[in-house]
Amino acid sequence: MQKNKLQDSQHFTLKHLASGVYACIHKSGGAAYSNAGIVDLGDRTIVVDAFDTMVAGRDLRQTAEVLFGRPVDRLILTHPHSDHWIGASVFDETTRLLANKTTRKISKKWGAGIVKDFKDRGAWEERIKEMEGQLQTEQDEHVRVSLENSIIRTRYVMAEMAKFQPRYADQAFDETVTFHGSKRIVEFRSLGRGHSEDDAVLLLPQERIAFIGDIGFFDTQPFLGFCDIALYRKQMLFFQDSDYDVLVPGHGPVGGRDDIALQLEYLDVMEELIVNVVQRGGSFEEAMQITLPKPFSKWLFGGTGKFETNVRYLFAHFGGELPKEE
Repeated sequence: MQKNKLQDSQHFTLKHLASGVYACIHKSGGAAYSNAGIVDLGDRTIVVDAFDTMVAGRDLRQTAEVLFGRPVDRLILTHPHSDHWIGASVFDETTRLLANKTTRKISKKWGAGIVKDFKDRGAWEERIKEMEGQLQTEQDEHVRVSLENSIIRTRYVMAEMAKFQPRYADQAFDETVTFHGSKRIVEFRSLGRGHSEDDAVLLLPQERIAFIGDIGFFDTQPFLGFCDIALYRKQMLFFQDSDYDVLVPGHGPVGGRDDIALQLEYLDVMEELIVNVVQRGGSFEEAMQITLPKPFSKWLFGGTGKFETNVRYLFAHFGGELPKEE
């Protein structure tokens, strides 16, 4: 291992979990919005997810190569949401990409839209102007930090979006892939529909470590925009009832089963508040005025847009009538 050459990334914090096992946790003010992971099998390296920008993905690749002195053998993608795989485009052909068949199929649809979106530079410049304008008058410190981070990430995207060519999984699987290395055995398992159309996790049974993708949002709001809420709960309960002590979420710090329990409590609180609005015939605008108790009130930090998405999903889920889009 060439630790003397390893430098901290401005986009993520490298957290040592066990011998040859690292979590890459996104930093505020950097180009990464999600998390990733690096695992040494002994004779080859696996990377879990690749961030949402090319520059952060480039740092991830370099870190993995320097840590173990070899190219990354496999990059595995936990689910189709693009904030976890745009950075895959900076890995060359020496690295094979692996994902569930559903994830590969849906990623290609997302990718086509991203390429089209990246061609409209004017729209991106307008987004920055809108955020900068809002920043001039915004008083809520949580929202201000969210806007500042969004502006930074948007500028990172714009710096390279003309060069972006999406890279999709070279290999696809149905349920489970087991990697047998000279140092450890790990399992890449699909848990099916839940947070997304398909969510896969990397399990390290011997170390009781799991990279759980967006099944985990720790100390921050989970994103419900594309979920099946009942199946999403089952995914969380799988880990709450498991023997895995260390859980690396798709967003937020490394945690454990208590963090999953708190995430489930967030869902309970949100559902109860939204149901009360729907049952009394309240509007979506009234649902948007609900107040979350502690500790969930601070989870709005860095992601107020997710709150509206989650309220919208739950309001419709429980039979509320959403306003017509203009």
